[in-house]
Amino acid sequence: MIKNNAASQGSFEEKTENPKLTQTERIIQALEAEILNGDIAPGQRLDEVTLSERFAVSRTPVREALRALATTGLVVLKPRIGAVVARPTVSEVMEIFELVGELEAVASRLACERMTDFHADQIAGAYQACCEAANSNDAALYMDRNDAFHHAIHVAADNRALADQITQLGKRLTPYRRFITFRPDRRETAEKEHEALALALKNRDGKAAAQAMNDHVRMLADDALILARSLKL
Repeated sequence: MIKNNAASQGSFEEKTENPKLTQTERIIQALEAEILNGDIAPGQRLDEVTLSERFAVSRTPVREALRALATTGLVVLKPRIGAVVARPTVSEVMEIFELVGELEAVASRLACERMTDFHADQIAGAYQACCEAANSNDAALYMDRNDAFHHAIHVAADNRALADQITQLGKRLTPYRRFITFRPDRRETAEKEHEALALALKNRDGKAAAQAMNDHVRMLADDALILARSLKL
């Protein structure tokens, strides 16, 4: 549920101290983080009045923030209801995973073609950190390290438009990835997939890297399908 108390407002202020951000940008930042962290559940209504009171602002920046979040797919604006956190259907979840898999495969191939020695070291280091986190029993740390590994590949691919698309689509999948990734058996399987990917990247074998990445995301999609059905999305 949305937190609406003094402690919550204090947290908001601490996390949005950057004076360069507008009120709207600060609200976007806070709500996006809460949606991605699962603090605000899919399908939950985001009431403008409640949010304006929580953030101690007028309804205008709140409304602008909700519209901005709607453009990313994290929020849906419904007539006579208002803003609600997006709750994709089973088919929508699968379609997004399918697209992300293809885009991540392209990024992996480009990384093999374009990476410098510096990028190679960054990818290797991120992969090693991911392996260590997999054995730490700290699911949140593992997910952060997993994201860092993928990000290192995106940077090496040197295509900002591609990276931006992957990031935006990935945000829509984050709540579902969290449930999947936090399963111990899934982390073990993912590390085997990462190993194949890391080896292909080390050898700068674009075809093998693209295939390994696509296989990795496809496995996530299969697990997501089981999850989505269990949640009756």
